[in-house]
Amino acid sequence: MAAVIFYVPNIIGYVRLLLLFVAFLWYQNPFWFLLVYSFSAILDGIDGYMARKLNQVSEFGSLYLYLISVVEWLTLVCTHCRGPNWKALKKKHPWIIERVMDKGFKTPAGVFTIAGLHVFPILLYAQKQKLLRTILGMSLSQEMVLIMFFMSGRLLCLIVEFYFIYQHVEQLCRGKPYTGSKQTH
Repeated sequence: MAAVIFYVPNIIGYVRLLLLFVAFLWYQNPFWFLLVYSFSAILDGIDGYMARKLNQVSEFGSLYLYLISVVEWLTLVCTHCRGPNWKALKKKHPWIIERVMDKGFKTPAGVFTIAGLHVFPILLYAQKQKLLRTILGMSLSQEMVLIMFFMSGRLLCLIVEFYFIYQHVEQLCRGKPYTGSKQTH
């Protein structure tokens, strides 16, 4: 199992998640948003090609690719519908969401979440290439502790993503539009 998470197509998937986050940071700048988001979409085709070319097709990779695509599109739709102030918390949310989102992610929980999103894939690559051992002199157990730490930040990010998806679906079920969102069609 450990080797599968380091397959090249899966690493490309980690990069796609990172690009998705970067695109959301540039949501107000259409040029950069579309450029980064389009690059993430292009990588969606490349990871499948690489899986076949390198014979790194796995059940984990197939499921992971599907989950990335689902989370990617759902998060885009759900945050877009909230309008330009999607990060602003206007009502009471679960405490963990408030800790992460407060001050535009500029809190310990927010920084931890964003670090998990950005650093976790890099650490997976560095561990696969044995860079943590050769450059930093880390033992395998130290590597695993570090990776688990940042993986927990990435999981926290996933919780926030799922929360906003849930909020959007709940709003749709109520039949009420989001305040602050501008319908253009």
